[in-house]
Parts: sequence; structure tokens; C-alpha cells
Amino acid sequence: MLQKNLFEQLSPFHCLFENHPDGISIVDREGHFIYVNNSIVTMLGYAPKELSQMSLDQLLNSSGQPIKSCSQLAIQHKSGCPVYVELTSIPLKSDGQEIGSLIRFEPIPQPVEQSKEFTDALEMFSFISEKSQNILSSISADGVFTYISPTVHALLGYHPEEVIGKPAASFNHPETNKDFLTHRHSLFIDQDTVRFTGRVRHKNGEYRWYETTAEYIRDQSGKIIQTICVGRDITDSKAAQETIAYLAYHDSVTDLPNRRLFKQHVSQVLTESKKEIHSLMVLDLDGFKYVNDTYGHDMGDMLLIEVAKRLTAAAGDKRFVARWGGDEFTIFQTNIQDRSDVDFLMERIQDVLSEPISIAGKTLFISASIGVSYAPEEGDTVESLIKHADAAMYRVKKQGKKSFDV
Repeated sequence: MLQKNLFEQLSPFHCLFENHPDGISIVDREGHFIYVNNSIVTMLGYAPKELSQMSLDQLLNSSGQPIKSCSQLAIQHKSGCPVYVELTSIPLKSDGQEIGSLIRFEPIPQPVEQSKEFTDALEMFSFISEKSQNILSSISADGVFTYISPTVHALLGYHPEEVIGKPAASFNHPETNKDFLTHRHSLFIDQDTVRFTGRVRHKNGEYRWYETTAEYIRDQSGKIIQTICVGRDITDSKAAQETIAYLAYHDSVTDLPNRRLFKQHVSQVLTESKKEIHSLMVLDLDGFKYVNDTYGHDMGDMLLIEVAKRLTAAAGDKRFVARWGGDEFTIFQTNIQDRSDVDFLMERIQDVLSEPISIAGKTLFISASIGVSYAPEEGDTVESLIKHADAAMYRVKKQGKKSFDV
């Protein structure tokens, strides 16, 4: 029986074959690979483990036809491209019985008689691989890169040889790997083309967002044996989308959550915590119109920014502060144990807003009218709580609080 470690036991021969420029392999009587050297791995793109799981007939796609002792063949590279070799087969015998073969793969030039259409297709693949703004790659069943296009250097800083043979997961953000595993486990048996978004590490250490379209190659049992990927850098577009999304839910002047985000947040809390007591506070700045009309909108905006900072500091992390619109702000507090806490907060807000505000050489003094409503006592929706808090706030406003400047 042919032993897998035959040449590893004969170290001089092992060294010779391992470093030989031609592909050298040993197969058993059934044609299964027992040993392959580095040249075969480089030549054909398959990892040693992958070759050990296939036969010579499968590699050559010979359908069981006898292999001549010396033949010129086109073998399909793992990426799909043809590799032209002269194959030499030498029988290995023991006690007069053939126990396997030594197979030599010698690279040869592309045959002249190859059709022009195939040549054009091959040249087109090479052109796309080298010039595309995307990264083309193939990944083995055990998650190792077997091919990656030269564009990886321009886009991620790596030379192809720094990537091929390495686990794909080693270039991904940990969270991306976690999401990818969840994604893989959710695949249907007939789902072969998917799109996945995740972060990939650039050679300089930063992470870039990539949208990858993956084509899964399966064996007859449905098991994924190879993945062909096309990756597109979407970092800039994702950042733009996140900026747009942020602006859609935040006030452009104060950077506080806006009315839309406030309503969304409060609605979610009211739905999830119906038995708890919550408070919604509406706050209107007294005299803001005077500042706007007297000193202009720029001064008014700066006043709003300062008020937003003071409200946020007074409310703390446990309360949700937003700009409702104009000179109105809202504050939402959850899970109230004692209503005196709400009264204390209102007093605290009045204190911090009554302190002088210096803007552009002017010292402004401002106050606020505040109304509060409670859930579920006065409603279990944002609209009903706003209505009751507004009514309470206008009752306070009738007391005639004013702001003035010095």
C-alpha cells in the first residue's frame, strides 16, 4: 500500500520534489492524490487539502479514460482559466505490482491552434481582473483564498500573494465574520447567488465597507465547495447614507434629535412599557422671538444651541431631549418612581436657563414655560401626551415670563 508520508520519510527526495519548478504528485492505484508539491498548488490554484479530496480523473476531467504516459493537456485552474501542461505518468511498483503513479505536470505554452474566440475571452477576463474597480476572488470550501485579482493592491493595499492561501476571515472585521456565519447558516440549499455587506481590513489597518456578490459552487449533494466573489467598495456611499439618515432624525441647528426621532422613541417606549409611568415635558422659550427680531437669526440660532447644551446637561443621560421645532423643546423621562423627580427637573431647567448667556458680545437672559403630561394617566400615545403637555405649558405661559438683554 502506498504510504502518504513516503517522501516525507526520505528527506532528500522530499526536498527535491517540494521545490521542483514542475508540478510533482503521487497518486495511489485508484488515482487519488497522496502527495502534491508547492508547484502544483501554485499552478492550479487548489490547496493541498482540496486536491487530496479529488482524483486525478476528476482534476483532468478525463471521465475514466486511460491517461497516456506523456500527454499535453489543458487543465482547468480553480478560477476557471485553462492551464496547459505536459503530463508525464511514471508507474510506481512494489513486489512487481503497481501501487500508484508519480505524475509530473510541466507547464507548456498555450497551443497555437486554440480558437480566437477563446483567446479573446481569456484576454477579456484578464483585462477585467486587472482593470476593474472591484475585487474578484475565489475561496475554497474551508474559507481560504485561492485567487484574488490584482486590483486588491490598489483597493486594499495587499499584493495578491499576501492574500492567496490565507483565510478570508482573517481580513474581515470580527463583527462581519459573526454576521457572515449567521448568513451562511440561513442559506437555502438552492440559493447560489447572494449579496453580503461587511467591513474588510485595509493593509493600513483601517476598515473599509464592501458589498460582495457571492456565487456558491456546490457538489452533487448540495455542499458548498467553492465561492466566487465580486467585492465593491461602498465606504463612501455608506458614509453618505449614514449622514443622510442622521440628518433625517436630527435638528440641523442644535444637533438634538428632531420631532421625528422623538416621536419614534416615545412611541416605542409607550408600546414596550405600558405599565410604567412616564413623563413628557414641553418647553417653550419666553422671549426668543424678541432675540430673533432684534439681533437676527444667526444670534437666534446661537441661542438655541446654547439652550440645547444646557437642557442636555440638566436632563442627564436617563432622559431624552429633542428640539420639537422653532423655540420649543421636548424632554421624555421613563419609569418614574416619584413625580417629585419631574418637579425637581423643571426647577433645575429654570435655574440653568436663568443664568446669563453671552453671545457675540451680548448678554442675554432667558426663561422658559414648561408643561408636563404623564403616561398612561393622560394618554398612551405621543399625540395625546403632547396635547396635554402643550395645554399645561400655555397655562404657565399666561403668567407672563419674559426674557431681556443687557
